[in-house]
Amino acid sequence: MKDIQKKNSYVLWLPSWYPNKITPYDGDFIQRHARAVSAFVQIHVIHFIKDLKGVVTESIYIDEKTTGNLTETIVYYNVKDPVFKFINKINSLRTFKKLFKKIINELFEKAGRPHLVHVHVAFKAGIIARWIRKRFKIPYLLTEHWTIYLDEATPNLKDLSFVHRAVINKVVKDALLVLPVSDYLGKCILKKFSFISYKVLPNVVDAEIFYPCKKIDNHFQLIHASALDYQKDPQKLFEAIGLLKKKGIKFTLNVFGPANAYIRELLKKEMIEEEVILHGEVPQPELANYMRRSDALILYSRYETFGCVIIEANASGIPVIASDIPVMHELISADNGVLIKPNDPKALACGLEEFILSKDKFDSERIAIQAKEKFSYPVVGKKLSDLYEEIFNHQSTF
Repeated sequence: MKDIQKKNSYVLWLPSWYPNKITPYDGDFIQRHARAVSAFVQIHVIHFIKDLKGVVTESIYIDEKTTGNLTETIVYYNVKDPVFKFINKINSLRTFKKLFKKIINELFEKAGRPHLVHVHVAFKAGIIARWIRKRFKIPYLLTEHWTIYLDEATPNLKDLSFVHRAVINKVVKDALLVLPVSDYLGKCILKKFSFISYKVLPNVVDAEIFYPCKKIDNHFQLIHASALDYQKDPQKLFEAIGLLKKKGIKFTLNVFGPANAYIRELLKKEMIEEEVILHGEVPQPELANYMRRSDALILYSRYETFGCVIIEANASGIPVIASDIPVMHELISADNGVLIKPNDPKALACGLEEFILSKDKFDSERIAIQAKEKFSYPVVGKKLSDLYEEIFNHQSTF
């Protein structure tokens, strides 16, 4: 039996973002990666989250659960807020370092040392990985999703503090291999850190949740799911929706994301409050139900490193209408979507109108099959477990 499958062997995951009691949807795409690869390998996730407001604890609280080969340990810690902000940062970092060293040492004493460490997003989980590498001689991989490596992103790497940039530089430099979720992201990281080796590891879609079905309702329905922030450009999206309404086209746009006052004001400004339904943030099964009933997903982002909702929509059998930005060419073709000139509400409105007239050309079943073949749990999970195996057996060329 291969090393990766031996009893008590495991890979330690250190994500900087991960779902928790305070932010339940934060880094949920990383959790899906963990679930995918845990079908092949024992994974132990440890995530540290600062509980600033004492939502979970005013001290330290550890929440742990095991499902199959996946153990998730979420460590909440509270740092008292002194008068001076810089003192708070020093105290917070000191508490974080002391706590993670204690937790890691206890884990290694109890479960043994992992064969490998896998960091997800360099800051600040990478600090722990570098300490483990130095003390225990265990190498680490780095998966990146973060937009800061994109020059067009706001903020990007140059906007971070000197300390943040220095830490990220060290984490990237010491990684055995960088695993960006797209080739575009990999090339952007390579431009800033020419010494790295990278291999693309895409995001995953749960095909047990996102799958196609025959649409019964003839009413034209669009869907959008995002954080509705600057990156996703809701202003241009809603301007285009307003223009589409003025053309006399009947439709509904179901929007999933934070429904704050700014978003509601945009709807009011464009007079599309009846056409756009705000649902807030919902669990994936509920989102999937709306995906299946939709005709298309709209994602009119300024920039992206991947776009998980694209593969979720495609797995549900629906095409995607997206901004024509570099990474979209890795995900969208004439078979599964339409690319529209970015930052141009008129172009998006025209694209939506053209889509309505030609939407029947898309083969729902074919779209879903292609998404499943590329991004399902078994496919991506096996790809990552094979990489682990290669490293374990000292056959890697990286």
